[in-house]
Amino acid sequence: MPAPPRRRLPPDVGLPSDAWYGLPLDAALGRIARYATLAEIASVEEHTLLSAPNRRAAVESGLRLTVHGPWDDLEPGSTRERDRRHALTVHRRHLEATAEIGAVTYVVHPDYQGCAVPRDPRVLDALQRTFAELEEYQRELGVRIVVENMPGVGFSHFGAPGDLDLGELGLILDTGHAAICGTLHDFLREPHAELAHVHLHDNRGPADAGDPHLPLGRGVVDARAVLRAARASGATVILELLSEDAIRESIAHLERKGLLDEE
Repeated sequence: MPAPPRRRLPPDVGLPSDAWYGLPLDAALGRIARYATLAEIASVEEHTLLSAPNRRAAVESGLRLTVHGPWDDLEPGSTRERDRRHALTVHRRHLEATAEIGAVTYVVHPDYQGCAVPRDPRVLDALQRTFAELEEYQRELGVRIVVENMPGVGFSHFGAPGDLDLGELGLILDTGHAAICGTLHDFLREPHAELAHVHLHDNRGPADAGDPHLPLGRGVVDARAVLRAARASGATVILELLSEDAIRESIAHLERKGLLDEE
């Protein structure tokens, strides 16, 4: 196991469980605790919060928690009502688990296609109806629900600020997705929704359409500007990196830039 870092992350910056996807959730949270006091659990497969042992591990970790809801095979913007309702049913179950472990935020993906498609008013209507129901879950369960912007121009109905009316839901700004769309500066300047949560990782902009989740400092994402905007809004930040090596490189980058000390 690598030696612990010289510096721990500040309380508003945390790490994702899927950086240790090959480990059981309790072990992944133990690794996170070496670096941070905030963790985001990707509630899928081995880390699903529908598992009672995983819920116990989350509570026993003592970490402040956020949760990324499942996304594969879910279509909250589907024009087929059966598929839209299925997405809501799945999110409801994971939201109940999220509330049980005391997590503060739950991340939802909107629509996403494998290629660019024209904006479709039927999809927009379906998404707005889904958001209205998620608002009801948010009020009932007391968990902040946030909607994530997606990568690729035209691949989703949510790639730029103002594309969707999030209503009472919050915005999770995924910096890598926004950089690929060329909209990161727009989101930082005027997000058109409450900036409640951030996924911070790097890439080379539109040239990295594959969304590689590079360590900070390797691409075009200005971590200083992102952290400034997040802190101004009181948003939590997750370094959404996919390996411990990438996490350590990113923490070292933040330390060199003096960003672990900023208020």
